[in-house]
Amino acid sequence: MCPVTKSNALLVIACFHQKLDRELCHKGTGLNFVAAHYETVRIWGHRYNRDLQRYNLALRMIAHEARTHTICDWTGLSDVRIRILYQSYFIEPGKRRSARSRGPSPQKLGFFLGSARNRSEAAAFVGLCYLLDVLPSESLKNARRELPSLLRGERLCQTYEMFRALVPESPMTLEHAVLLIMTVAQGHEFQVGHCAGCGGVILAFRHTLARWRCTHCNDSGESADDAPVRLNASAIGERTTHRQQKLF
Repeated sequence: MCPVTKSNALLVIACFHQKLDRELCHKGTGLNFVAAHYETVRIWGHRYNRDLQRYNLALRMIAHEARTHTICDWTGLSDVRIRILYQSYFIEPGKRRSARSRGPSPQKLGFFLGSARNRSEAAAFVGLCYLLDVLPSESLKNARRELPSLLRGERLCQTYEMFRALVPESPMTLEHAVLLIMTVAQGHEFQVGHCAGCGGVILAFRHTLARWRCTHCNDSGESADDAPVRLNASAIGERTTHRQQKLF
């Protein structure tokens, strides 16, 4: 994936101008159309740097096969600009570098708890998200509106790329990762805590967990207090009385 430089950004903007000109000629409209549908991109100072951040994050999420509406939510770019980015950077003559997923994003939470491996991987990813400040320490009233931001989106991609480097065969996509952190941040469906046996992070449906024990401790048959140990986000990475057991 090619990073967005000043020359590349100018090329993308030029392509956007050409597309806009074609639409104007086709629709036969004038300045009113421009005022309503086009915002001039200023290439100087903090405005340029922020636009550059948006383009880089959009390219990063496209490379991870995120859907257009997901990229819009996290970058603040319009769907038109995202499609132009994809056409400029990811489509080569006779070859596509990255597939585009269509339709609604994943919505089934059972994906994360359907198997012991998925539970372990989801818990590991949530732990990384707390460590890298992707997830807030307190629940949000409206996570889908409050959580997405440019800075948090960069942290999300960094966390997901780190997770994929550690677990390259995981079936979790970036869209699944977004669903997971949204659900955890909302705090209605999932609850996160520490295993009573080893202290590892555990993810479970709220009000349905009978035993706060990770898969490893259950398989090993180690005895420990099964009372829930609620997650203290600030304490992740600081626990010294327990050793994190094998997750995958």
